[in-house]
This record gives sequence, C-alpha cells and structure tokens, in this order.
Amino acid sequence: MIGAGLSGLTATWQLRSAGVDVALAEARERFGGRVLTLDEGSADCDMGPSWFWPGQPLIARLLDHFKIRYHDQYVDGAVLFQQHDGRIERIRQASPMVGSLRIQGGVNRLCSVIIAEIDESCILPGHELIRLESNGDTVMAELVGPCETIRVEANRVVLAIPPRLVAGLVFEPELPAETLQILAAIPTWMAGHAKFFAIYDQPFWRQQGLCGSVISQRGPLAEIHDASPNSDSHYSLLGFSGLDPPSRAAMGQTDFEDQALKQLDDLFGDHASRPTGVHFQDWSQEKFTASQLDLEPLTFHPGYGLNLQPGKPWNGQLKIISSETSFGNGGLIEGALEAALDFARAITGLDMPLVDNPND
Repeated sequence: MIGAGLSGLTATWQLRSAGVDVALAEARERFGGRVLTLDEGSADCDMGPSWFWPGQPLIARLLDHFKIRYHDQYVDGAVLFQQHDGRIERIRQASPMVGSLRIQGGVNRLCSVIIAEIDESCILPGHELIRLESNGDTVMAELVGPCETIRVEANRVVLAIPPRLVAGLVFEPELPAETLQILAAIPTWMAGHAKFFAIYDQPFWRQQGLCGSVISQRGPLAEIHDASPNSDSHYSLLGFSGLDPPSRAAMGQTDFEDQALKQLDDLFGDHASRPTGVHFQDWSQEKFTASQLDLEPLTFHPGYGLNLQPGKPWNGQLKIISSETSFGNGGLIEGALEAALDFARAITGLDMPLVDNPND
C-alpha cells in the first residue's frame, strides 16, 4: 500500500484485520495525506478537509465505531458579501454551510485512531515511491527512505494517492499512453487550494449577529466561514484563497497573511486584525499532493470516479484508490472511505465490520 492518507490507512486497517499481509509506505514523515489538523491550543484547525454531511453513511459509521463526537457547523446569523470595490453588504440568507458537520478535535482524529489499529512494524513513513516494476507474477516497488533506497516485492501494489501523481511515476514496463492520459486528466481535489486560519479568544462576529460566512469578490480570501471548535475557549475564522497558485507564490506567505488580516479587519472590525494565532496551508506547494497540472485552479466540483484497467501486465497487479476514484463522493472524506472499503471487500471477499455490522 502506497500512501497513508485516509484511503490508504483505512484499506490497510481493514485488510490486516482480515488477515491479509500488507505493508504501508508513506512519502511524508506524517500520516494523513490531505488530512491535516493543526492544534493551536485546542483550536483544531483543519487545513485540509473540514466538513462532512448527513447522508454519508461511511463516515457516520466510522465515527460511531470509534466513538468520536461531531457537531453542527455554526450558521446562526447573517452572511456578508464583499464586492470588488470593497463595499460590504449584510445579507439575510442562510449560510451556505447549513447542514454541514464537523468532527470534534479535527479530521485528523480519524487518522489517529485508525493508525492505532495498525501494527506499526508494517508502516514505513518517509519512504517515497519512485519506481514500480512488474516481474510477471510479482511487483517490485523501489522506495527512497531517510537513509537508503529499498526494494519491496509484493503480489500487487495499491496506490492510495491522487491519480495525477500516479501518472508521474516510473513504471516498467510503461503504462499505456491512453491510461496515463486518463490519470493526468483527473484533477486532484484541494491541490490548488490554500487555507488561512485566524484564531481568537472571542467570537466577535457572532456578537455582531453574523454567522462568519463571507463571499468576497475582492480577496485575497474568496470564501470565509466560522471554523470554531465546539468549545468556549477558542474561536476561529477559516478563509479559502481566491488567488491562483502562481499569484500566491509570487505574493509570498507573509504578505498573504497580512492582506488576509486586513480583509478580516474590513469585514468584521479591528478585533479581527488581532488574532492569537494564524495558520496558512498552500496545498499547491505540496509535492505529494499537487502536480503541475493542478496549478490551474478548479472553479467547480469535477465528476469523479475511476475503475481503471491499466493494461498488460499490470492488470491484477495495480490498483488505484483515492477520494478521486469514488463515483459517488469523489473529492470528499466519504469518497476516500468508499474507495478504501470497496477495495478491501474485493480483496478479502469478506463483509467489512465498519460497513456491514451496525451493531458492532
């Protein structure tokens, strides 16, 4: 298994629970992939995926399985609209986040509890896959680790990484050109995004009768929401960058943060310019998330789903699972779980406890 994001972790956990011998390699030193929760004094800043929604049964079952609490997104109050010229309108309409749910403690809690279910002896952090070679009956994976390059032989390899990153790997023999084109055409969800968090000791926007949601045509933040944890000690605003990745890179992180705080000041008053902490995460700069093709920002949610036949000799030896391969929930946490559990069931022929035994 290559990739210890939510798909790779979940699939490894389920396969090993069924007695399948699995080794899990992760290029980063940390686990979670695009799941990244920064703990600023229990502010629980989700720099990657932040929400899930009712009607997504897999994540609901997972949270129930591990007894992890979740809460409603804060949506009480008016929405703000910021025009190109800076004028701000107060709109009496429902927040666009009505109905969304957030995990208490942040999304990384999912990864942490799953990792605890996996024997650490089978996990290889800090090992980057650089080459795959099919030897007929087996596959050899070449991994560059902190101290040395290792070669691992297995019956099959599962790539729990974005399809566009798969297209950039070295295969021997090469994947068919048509297969590579299909993989490269699938946008990596979140890869062009950047998120900004400002943390406060008081929810001054709520005191102003606002829900914290803002739609802006001015920027640098195009969309803002209340991202406070379910507590009375920390509060936060989360903003999505409205600038494309090259523009962010040219601006630099310090200038971006300064301009974001100036924008929050314009929207909510001078309290907003005095946070107790800030965080910035630009996923387009993460080599294990984004490819060059992902530097073109997405303006819509793509129609995801992939059931790739990689061609000889890779059929039966190579499988790709990531949120982007889910037909029903591509790009979402639910999609990552769906891809992992569908694969585990196909391999073991067993009903997965998380999905099929609701009384466990």
